[in-house]
Amino acid sequence: MSRDRADSTGDDTITTIERTIELQAACVADLLNEETVDQIKRVAEMIDASDGRIVFTGVGKSGDVAKKIVSTFNSIGVSSHFIHPVEALHGDIGVLAEDDIVIFVSNSGNTNEIVELQKFIEPFDPMTITITSSPDSKLGRSADRIVDTRISEEGSVVDLVPMASTTTTIVIGDCIANALMERKGFTKDDFGQFHPSGTIGKRLLLDASDLLYGDIPRTHPDDTLAEVALKMSKGGKGIAVVQNQHGQVLGILTDGDIRRLLQDDTDLHDVVAEEVMITDPVTITPDVSAVEALELLEENNITQLVVADSDNTFEGIIHLHDIMEEGLTSTRNP
Repeated sequence: MSRDRADSTGDDTITTIERTIELQAACVADLLNEETVDQIKRVAEMIDASDGRIVFTGVGKSGDVAKKIVSTFNSIGVSSHFIHPVEALHGDIGVLAEDDIVIFVSNSGNTNEIVELQKFIEPFDPMTITITSSPDSKLGRSADRIVDTRISEEGSVVDLVPMASTTTTIVIGDCIANALMERKGFTKDDFGQFHPSGTIGKRLLLDASDLLYGDIPRTHPDDTLAEVALKMSKGGKGIAVVQNQHGQVLGILTDGDIRRLLQDDTDLHDVVAEEVMITDPVTITPDVSAVEALELLEENNITQLVVADSDNTFEGIIHLHDIMEEGLTSTRNP
């Protein structure tokens, strides 16, 4: 291949990539009109009012997009599942019930397998929704609700390859999901309940009370540094928490503080804790999330935090290593 040919091909490739991005961005932007937004709103209202399940169906790439939306819906507590139209016609149609909603995903709205399925679900009398670029298609005309993707061009080099239609359908699915979360008052805690395992669940559900280490011997203000060092060793976390007689936090000393005092020739038997303790340690309450605790550790360049209740009564220590072992990272360093 000559250099001129290689350069020409490279320029053409860049142009194709840029055109693809521009066209798909324009197609998504076209959804932002009063009619389409109202269609999505009505679909969300129908789903929110339903006592049944949400059943998606589609063929090929439309089926793949439908499965993605199913996954999103289930992650926010909207019971959904996907059925292939051919398998539905061979027995799976029996999963349908009167209260269910069937959502047809079809760019043309005339996909033979789905049109055939639509005929056979009528005895079950479910509500139906069609997501399509052809409102006047067979599926569009028969649906109780429709969302028009408004796609006239896929934007692929070979225009038969689904591109813009799948992108806009995913966006529509996300819009419906967001609308449902808004209507249900869905929160981070709710999301965490559906993701109890793995990093997502831990980020949302794990808090300081789950990770705190409370077996730290109480250090009194008049304890000598020699006594502090022994208690610190017994606690095993390299920290001593100085508390009053009611267990309220007065200050802290770390093993690093002890080393620096020794380097300054301080007599550990002549100096007491309250004379050299840090009186304003970074403290959190037990309900602070583990991720927030990690961010505080990073922000203050320290390795552990004091956990105390609203009355400043000592509860325990949360250590950087304990958080990291859970596989968590801060939002500043995802």
